[in-house]
Amino acid sequence: MKRLLILLLGITLSITTKEDVCAQQRYKFQDSLGTYSVRFTPHEVNDDEGIERNRVRTDLTGWHELRLGMAYNPYTPHGYAPNIEWRDHPYDRPTNSILGNLHWYTINGDYGYWFRRWLYVGGVASWTAGISRVWSVVDRSRMDAYNYNAITIMPIVRFAWLNRGIVQLYSGVGIGATAAIYERKLSVPADVRLKMNFDVTFFGISVGKRWFGYFDIGAGARGTISAGAGYRFTTKE
Repeated sequence: MKRLLILLLGITLSITTKEDVCAQQRYKFQDSLGTYSVRFTPHEVNDDEGIERNRVRTDLTGWHELRLGMAYNPYTPHGYAPNIEWRDHPYDRPTNSILGNLHWYTINGDYGYWFRRWLYVGGVASWTAGISRVWSVVDRSRMDAYNYNAITIMPIVRFAWLNRGIVQLYSGVGIGATAAIYERKLSVPADVRLKMNFDVTFFGISVGKRWFGYFDIGAGARGTISAGAGYRFTTKE
């Protein structure tokens, strides 16, 4: 025991700075009991260790998540939005007018919480708008408008099946309701339709941990293709 204490004391006295540890590999000291020699092997850090750290699993358990993005081809009570056409007009449109191009816009907003590394539970609010104008053939002035608005609210669940570094791959499913307001002529009452709706994410990818971008492919109220940005935060820090 006495020799062990002397050995540890000698090592402590011999090591003075961090640079000395890295520069030296063998230490010798002597006392009344004899001469001692201790050999050290410095730890070397290589690029492979940095690559391995990037491959480590990322655990988002306890993190909140916010998303905002745009989408294409969402499903509404009247069908998939880009395929909706103003084919049947129950109200007379002036013969000296033309119908303008139909423009579609879809915006999605998400909020949720990661209960497990692989389990996300949250909610989605989605707004889809279709706008078309009726123009005068004579002077190109606007005579009327056809408007379409669909608002969807639904809970959604995502399952992350890969977490590596800043990359996450996942799938998801949700079910909720959509209220659609179909104004086929501004001078008459709008057609309001309420219907159950769904959303399925076949494949989704997000890149980044706190600030991130995402890209989803699926079907339903959030669109066939959805992309945007998000922010994650935790109250545990």
